Amino acid sequence: MPASAPVFVPVAPAKKTFLMRAVFDGRRLGLAVPYGEGIGELMRELGCAWFPPRRMWLCLGEQAARLMTGLKAHAPKLPSYALVDVRELAALAWRAPDADYFACMLDLQLLPLQSGGFAVTSAYDLLVVRALKGLGGRFHRHASAWEVRRPRQEILQVLQEEAGVAETFVFVHDGQVVLEDLVSAPKSELPISVPGASPPRGIGGGDGEEMGAGFLSSFGTPLERLPVDEEALAATAKACGLREYQVGGVRHLLGLSGGLLADDMGLGKSRQAVVAGRMAAGQSKVLVVCPASLGINWEREIRAVYPKALIATIGQADTSALSAADWIIANYERLGGLVRDATLDLVCMLVDEAHYLKEHQAGRTRNAFLLAERIPRVFLLTGTPVLNREVEVHTLLRLSGHPIGRMPLADFRKAYAGDATRRDELAGRLSEWMLRRGKDVLKDLGDKTQQVRYVQPPDGLAAYRAIYSDSSLQAMPKITKLRQRLEALKVEFLIESIESLPPDAKVLIFCEYMETVETLKHALSASGIGCVSLVGSDAPKKRMAAVDAFQQKPEVKVFIGTTMAAGVGITLTAANYVFFASLPWTAALKRQAEDRAYRSGQTRDVFVIVPIVAGTIDEQIFALLDSKREIEVAIVESNRTAVGA
Repeated sequence: MPASAPVFVPVAPAKKTFLMRAVFDGRRLGLAVPYGEGIGELMRELGCAWFPPRRMWLCLGEQAARLMTGLKAHAPKLPSYALVDVRELAALAWRAPDADYFACMLDLQLLPLQSGGFAVTSAYDLLVVRALKGLGGRFHRHASAWEVRRPRQEILQVLQEEAGVAETFVFVHDGQVVLEDLVSAPKSELPISVPGASPPRGIGGGDGEEMGAGFLSSFGTPLERLPVDEEALAATAKACGLREYQVGGVRHLLGLSGGLLADDMGLGKSRQAVVAGRMAAGQSKVLVVCPASLGINWEREIRAVYPKALIATIGQADTSALSAADWIIANYERLGGLVRDATLDLVCMLVDEAHYLKEHQAGRTRNAFLLAERIPRVFLLTGTPVLNREVEVHTLLRLSGHPIGRMPLADFRKAYAGDATRRDELAGRLSEWMLRRGKDVLKDLGDKTQQVRYVQPPDGLAAYRAIYSDSSLQAMPKITKLRQRLEALKVEFLIESIESLPPDAKVLIFCEYMETVETLKHALSASGIGCVSLVGSDAPKKRMAAVDAFQQKPEVKVFIGTTMAAGVGITLTAANYVFFASLPWTAALKRQAEDRAYRSGQTRDVFVIVPIVAGTIDEQIFALLDSKREIEVAIVESNRTAVGA
């Protein structure tokens, strides 16, 4: 008889572990569970809150039994995970509590308010929220802080008793901060108009409690004029090889307790600030605050002037290195640690790309205010102090101690925004504090010419029109999709334009979307054109490698980048053609990007090419940039100073 066929019994795949770790601190139960579709929604449905510092979901101890029951009931919805041991692991954690495991990571801070009481900031925690509500606290969403009109000791006692946060884990600031209402942004005179669906109802309603609309700030050292040691300045300028106009920039900063250097891009603001910062600080520490991607640029700039400088970067250097350093570099996202460390003797702060602080409610702006309160010299650097509106310069004025920066934001807007007369008055006050020079100081610099090219995509606009007509899309998501589509439609034009350029031409292409960067890279490579790219996710070393390759290697003809990542802080003078696949949202950002090529060191004329698809929102955005440019010209360019090179 023939042998019977073997019987195959299906084997179920092994289930993945659901609960990787559990911690109980006596009040909160934390569960570390994997990322997965539907898991976050389930944990929130069961009353948990995500706690980023420990990467765990937290629930109150009093709700733990309900959570365990809920997970058991929902187990069929998670067939890939094993939930059988969840209760057992949670019980083990419950029997061996780790008292301060979560409290020590709350970053809880008390900031005395000038008007009385305290602003309290913390990572989100259910028990802290309950405690602050019990104290009559009012949450201000722009400040991400609670306003609590109670004595310090009462607040600390309630946090200890109700939330289990010992006083040792609460940082109490010495200096006072100001809590004032945020002024709403005015509507643009030339908005981008597309038909869009109405936003869904009920978003942002919270639990019905009234919330404040305040933001936190503090006043820097009051602005004062200081004497400048001209002999020391002349000797330093000679040793550092400064140009005449750069000596003027150093003199401007040294002559004020706090000031703004707003030179056009490419005139060497960093070099001037490095010299001024060292002269102002003497042998003490200088803090450089900059976007994360520019830290390595600043290290190079400092060493170019002071080769033996001891430089430490926050997040990379340990405590001993920070103590020994005479230069400390910190990106905006790491300022919170410096705010809590009062041991470092910081005498001068250089704030690069200072327009990053234009948003009053941003955490980085608040941290910069807190640092400026205890650092006597604050030098601000940006070629674009005003991007959209007059009120954007208010934070910079307050940060560096200018008298009109001490005005409440609402009063400042009323006095200096809205029409040409008020802008003229603002420009006059800025001249007391801001120095701006144009590229006319560079006598060896060629011309910069902009050309608008109207493009007719070979694939037509059917997909664009389909997005435009989609009534289910709200206005802002629709505008984003339309811009992405238009950018993609210009790829063929960009490739053909580059192929038709002279053999010695080098090109910058600025995009708004990373997908276009990747598409262009592949298309250029397929055409045998050498290229490099830079996007926001690139590490600093990769960023500098791309810059160096473009600047130094003849075979690398094209540099492609997003405007936000590649449009600031780097020199790309090998390029003499600049293309914008899409325009950024402000004229200042556009000029800042194109001036990566048009700056000191450029020996050729620069051509800026702006492709526009007729009959689309491209034309509206181009007009919008013109309207924003008018505000910038009235306030900033009117203070332009002509100096010999």
